[in-house]
Amino acid sequence: MKIVRESPTSAIVSFKAGSVEPAHHHTFGHDLVVLKGSKRVWNLSKKAKYDLVVGDYLFTPAGDVHRVKYFEDTEFFIKWEGKWDIFFDEEMEVAKSEISKEADDGFELVK
Repeated sequence: MKIVRESPTSAIVSFKAGSVEPAHHHTFGHDLVVLKGSKRVWNLSKKAKYDLVVGDYLFTPAGDVHRVKYFEDTEFFIKWEGKWDIFFDEEMEVAKSEISKEADDGFELVK
């Protein structure tokens, strides 16, 4: 992960292709818009997954546990409310294992 630009409540962030964010949550909701690349977000709290490409927007509510996989080099704008925090809900190895068996994950793909 690389922070390209940051203010007190927003940032432009980039991840390399193949990167994974293990399941985590925040005490605030956040909005994001994909500027480059593509990614999949699993919202474990809602049992939903989202494939996002350039121009797509996603809001994740406070407390929702989510996991992310980056399909290609990706950059996105993210805005949050209040002080930044992050609480991890799984180890990286668990995240990668869950992603590898995603065909059977029971999550609804939201378009």
